[in-house]
Amino acid sequence: MKLSKAICLCASGVAISSACAQSGEVRLYGRVNGGLQYLNKIPNGSGGTDHRYAFSSNDFGFSWWGVTGSEDLGDGLRAVYKLESPFSSGTGSIPVPDTIFARDAYVGLEHPKFGSLWLGRTMSLADETGWYIDPLAEQFIGVANLAQGRAWGPRANTITYNSPRWDAFSFKLQGALGEVAGSNSAKRLLSASAAYEREDIKVYGVIEDLRDANGKLSTLHNNSRFWMLGANYKLGDFKLFGGYQRIQSDEDATVADPTNPTAATRSNQAWAGASYNITPLLSVQGGIYHVKLNRDGGSATLAALNSNYYLSKRTILYATFGSVKNKGNAAFPAIVYQPGPLAGSSQQGMFVGMMHSF
Repeated sequence: MKLSKAICLCASGVAISSACAQSGEVRLYGRVNGGLQYLNKIPNGSGGTDHRYAFSSNDFGFSWWGVTGSEDLGDGLRAVYKLESPFSSGTGSIPVPDTIFARDAYVGLEHPKFGSLWLGRTMSLADETGWYIDPLAEQFIGVANLAQGRAWGPRANTITYNSPRWDAFSFKLQGALGEVAGSNSAKRLLSASAAYEREDIKVYGVIEDLRDANGKLSTLHNNSRFWMLGANYKLGDFKLFGGYQRIQSDEDATVADPTNPTAATRSNQAWAGASYNITPLLSVQGGIYHVKLNRDGGSATLAALNSNYYLSKRTILYATFGSVKNKGNAAFPAIVYQPGPLAGSSQQGMFVGMMHSF
């Protein structure tokens, strides 16, 4: 009911804005993704494993809808805003209870010479950076698997600055103050990213420091310090990818959790891959990812392969397969956010489906 009311209010707002704002523009957009998922070697609690078939709502990419717009304020200055909400196509539900616009909810100003400033909830700079340097473009099989989705997701109460582009270079800054009395570090977010983009080669880097309620870097795959650096290189119909990321948390404050049972404080991951356009409508992507953790956290290697077929510019059929081999105490899943295998074991997963954008 809350989501239905929000959609009605947004639709009314779009109509009112379109009628009243002569110097502005409003756009309603979105995409819907759905398919089938298979995952094997899921622990059954009795020492053995089972396989599972399931509906796939977001494995290839989240479904979402949004409203964005701007108003011309003169002399190149524009007011901008964006409201974007993810949802599950399988159930129609939103992933975060009582948070309708869970991806973006910001207002700001932009100018071609000075860049843009956004105030409000936005996606992390690490999330955006990973999309450019992961050969599988941050599907649920890809660079996020061996980091348990650390780079992904929105950041609340942020101030985000996006620089203009100088030739091939641009950068972004993002921060959240935490809003905890008596502490300048509790729940604080500090992040920066940079990009160098030419037609044939693109290089990206990002760093993010995200602290817990006590101002500590206490969980490796949540409240931690994160670096990512990578590039892609276009060579005809081929595009080559490579990258490295490091996650670290405080040695004296890190606590164990289901994604990090040995309370590891360092995670180092490297990957390489490629994409190839077989025809203008058919493409394949593949990658190899390897991670190693300290404190006997083990290591893992993931092999991933994806193929996309475009029925049109807005409708895609896809199929993605992943196989992960864990060593030691590592138990990374073949599909991120899904149940992993027994520690030190391998696992295979795949999903097929379609996505339509509007």
